[in-house]
Amino acid sequence: MKRSVKWKNAPALPGSSYLPTTLEQVANCATHIPWVPVSVFGLVRLYSKADNRIEIFLAIIYGAAIVFLFLTSSAFHACSLFFHDGRLRSTLHLCDRVVIYLFIAASYTPWLVLRDFHASWGLFTLWMVWISAVFGIIFQCLFRERCKWLECLLYLAVGICPAFAVLLMHEWAGVTLLFWGGFTYVLGVVFFKMDGRIPMAHAIWHCFVSFGAYLHFCAVDNFLIVN
Repeated sequence: MKRSVKWKNAPALPGSSYLPTTLEQVANCATHIPWVPVSVFGLVRLYSKADNRIEIFLAIIYGAAIVFLFLTSSAFHACSLFFHDGRLRSTLHLCDRVVIYLFIAASYTPWLVLRDFHASWGLFTLWMVWISAVFGIIFQCLFRERCKWLECLLYLAVGICPAFAVLLMHEWAGVTLLFWGGFTYVLGVVFFKMDGRIPMAHAIWHCFVSFGAYLHFCAVDNFLIVN
């Protein structure tokens, strides 16, 4: 008898993680693993273009955050596909969620440091975004999978609220790419919450993340660390 392809499993129960099908895990790996070497290239590119110590530091912070975002996600999904160690999978899943907060904060950091703002809004927002990221990490460590909608709202709050500081920048070059990158992330959250309802929902979310990260990298590469 011919075996049918299983496109999705039932949605996760409250307090538990969604269990992807084998096909979904393959898609999850395929949509993020190729971006690991690409992100390493991006880190090296920004580092090589940096003109001073501040730019070098920012290139490392931002570039490393992109690398770890894709590397951690790839490791988690590869482990889920090829291994069945529940403890390792759980640890990597936590790391995958934690890195998102670090990535959000690191994505804002070059703009908040290198651009001029009215008064001290740049420095204030920089502190706030990193404090918010630390709070989100602590929340994730303590309450992962227990308050799923609150987790999602925290990601959105940490990602969106600092964007209002853009209105106080003296120079707006690159803001269009920032806007479309942020819009891509927010739109992708719809699929982030659709595991078990839409086949390959998480892989689709990965595609939105990859494109959003690409747009934001282009903004930094072309308008901030430009050599």
